[in-house]
Amino acid sequence: MTVAEKFGRRGLIAAGMLAAATALGRPALAQAPVAAGATPAGWNDRLAHPIPYTPSPGLGKERGLVLGGGGAYLVSWMMGYFHALKQNGVDLATADVVVGTSAGSIAGAVLTSGRLWRLTGELDIFASFPKLFAELVPALQANPSQERARKLAVDAQDASFETIRNIGRAAMAAHNPAGTDKYFSTLHRLIGPTTWPSPALHTTANDCYTGERIVVSASAGLHIDVACAASSSLPGSMGPTWLKDRLCMDGGICQTSTHADVVGGVKRALVISLSDGGPQAVTQGLRTSGMPNTLQQEIRDLEAGGTRTMLTVAGLLPGTQHVDNIMDPKWIGPLLKYGHERGLAELPKVKALWA
Repeated sequence: MTVAEKFGRRGLIAAGMLAAATALGRPALAQAPVAAGATPAGWNDRLAHPIPYTPSPGLGKERGLVLGGGGAYLVSWMMGYFHALKQNGVDLATADVVVGTSAGSIAGAVLTSGRLWRLTGELDIFASFPKLFAELVPALQANPSQERARKLAVDAQDASFETIRNIGRAAMAAHNPAGTDKYFSTLHRLIGPTTWPSPALHTTANDCYTGERIVVSASAGLHIDVACAASSSLPGSMGPTWLKDRLCMDGGICQTSTHADVVGGVKRALVISLSDGGPQAVTQGLRTSGMPNTLQQEIRDLEAGGTRTMLTVAGLLPGTQHVDNIMDPKWIGPLLKYGHERGLAELPKVKALWA
């Protein structure tokens, strides 16, 4: 029985596919100023936003949705999760502000465009025909230049601008055989129209040259497939991708894999992350950067700012101890199913938060 048959393919397709500064004092998360000379004087394309994002796009809004990174593994999980909730009366597309990073940017684009059915259907096909998916994504076997970029990211011990810039240099120097055009065609097939799907949606990336955190919204005037490509341009795998005059890489190559500060100030927030932010995430294969992950501090900052917050961690598939490659299509079927099961299990809690 296929994954689609397991929980209703026709149902899937028919249904459709830190925080603001608090009164308690200075936010715990902060990104230091960029080194002098890294950015031309007077240049402001309104894409770079230090952590925490101030003033936050979530300030005063009702619902916030934070979607972290995690490759095909987490995209599949989120599609199953979203659909289970929507089948039972909870539509996460009603969020007033959404921030998506890497895989989360793709999931957020599909969700906010009202095309949940599209990506769910595509992934279901890929679950049955993984070779087709493998043809559309970068090769799982890496060449030396790709290995160098990946190793720099995994070995990183801090989230300084210097460290991020070093990874960015390796990302720019990596020979990624799949090429940008092929990656754009993959995203277009998964996402659909290139127009920005909703003013609620924000995507993240990192400037390879300056190390700055980049947040893209509808006001930037960019196409959604370009923003998602930048957000998911994992060093040594795909990209980097130009965002206006910045060459950018994956939004998770910094201190945060979720960028929850972008929704700071909302009344209620659902945060979805592949890992719990602990140091074991790298050895488990759940994080592609060795930088300390500020996820738990981000949750505390949201709550300290008055946001009622629910953190959902996808984690390891039951029965597994390690994810060898989050882009491997072998995970698609099992994670669609597992995400759907988790969505049903967590439905009462999510419904209480979202209603």
